[in-house]
Amino acid sequence: MNNEDLKKLGLTDEQVKGVMVLKGELIKQEQAKAQADLDAKTAEVNNLSLQIANRDKDIKALKKSSEGNEELSKQLTELQGKYKADTESLEAQLNQTRFDSVLNEALSKTKARDVKDIKALLNADNISLSDDGKLIGLDEQISTLQEQKSYLFDLGKGQAYSPNGGQSTKYSSDLATAMKQGGDDFNLTNWIKEQGEN
Repeated sequence: MNNEDLKKLGLTDEQVKGVMVLKGELIKQEQAKAQADLDAKTAEVNNLSLQIANRDKDIKALKKSSEGNEELSKQLTELQGKYKADTESLEAQLNQTRFDSVLNEALSKTKARDVKDIKALLNADNISLSDDGKLIGLDEQISTLQEQKSYLFDLGKGQAYSPNGGQSTKYSSDLATAMKQGGDDFNLTNWIKEQGEN
């Protein structure tokens, strides 16, 4: 929604300025929230990466110290299996975090009125993250939603409701003819007012 849209709704310049200030504040709040979420996820990713690096060091140290000891070698093999499973789990979490981050960023650029509503309508199974960080399958779903549920997006196409384009309907001076002329849209009150003006 821009200044011209607000003026078309009949707002004064001062009211338009006030609305735009509020809109700017809301955008800043959402950006700050998104940045905080991103910072938290980045810290989590860094922490998980550090844990993986520390585990790899531990495994190498244990390998060196366990040479010639079968029981220790067996424990080491078990630990390697556990660490491998943990690493795969952490990588899956990391990939999901990357996916969510890229998806949220992409959705914020779609002019969605509420990103959470859009996200709930998406089929995430049909969206994937490519190696270059682009989402595959999102554009098609967004296009479909913009066509089928356009009210969820601020596409700038909307116009304020203005019955009869702000023009009054001129009816015949004969009531029966005026009713036929107006059909289902005939308004007796307007007809009476018109008759009083004539």
